[in-house]
Amino acid sequence: MSTDRFTSARMRAILFAVYLPNAAMKKSPTLIDAASQLFHRQGFHATGVEQLCQEAGVSKKTLYRYFPSKENLIAAALDKRHHDFMAALEQRLEPLAPNSRPAAYLDFIAAWTRQEDFHGCAFINAAAEYSAANALARLAAQAHKQALRARLAGLCRDAGLPAGLSLSLFILGEGLIVSAHVSGDAAAEIQAARQAWQTLCAGRTAAA
Repeated sequence: MSTDRFTSARMRAILFAVYLPNAAMKKSPTLIDAASQLFHRQGFHATGVEQLCQEAGVSKKTLYRYFPSKENLIAAALDKRHHDFMAALEQRLEPLAPNSRPAAYLDFIAAWTRQEDFHGCAFINAAAEYSAANALARLAAQAHKQALRARLAGLCRDAGLPAGLSLSLFILGEGLIVSAHVSGDAAAEIQAARQAWQTLCAGRTAAA
């Protein structure tokens, strides 16, 4: 099993084996979809249970039948967002040659930040709202970022780049996400990140 798949499996095990009924993921996709969209637009604390029920068209009784608490629903929504994000990334990378994929990650992030429904990274937002080390939302954020870092390490390895460059690639992407979320226009930062990546790669090639 690859590192990124292992981390994804670990994320699911941490969040759901103990905290979430197995039936919830199969029987409440509408509720999870509605929650994911609301949490992304409004934030986690700002979104109440009544609004979640109204948006999903379910009663509180139904919500709590599948999710013992709002925190469990947040965990499920973040799990969905994790898999959606990773699937979209793979779709972007799949047609490209291995040596083009690391740089394409920055293009992927740049395109995402320009989407009309971009409201920052749900996992960065979750970590900001939930500071407790054992909070489900924070565990989900940590697991997602670990999985992403593992995938970027694989991209750099397959491209013949030093593994250490993957951390730089990860940080450049995170910076773009935060900058775009705060400023609303990260055109200059996108260009700077691309140039920084090219410089890092050229420097490692020259050193070799």
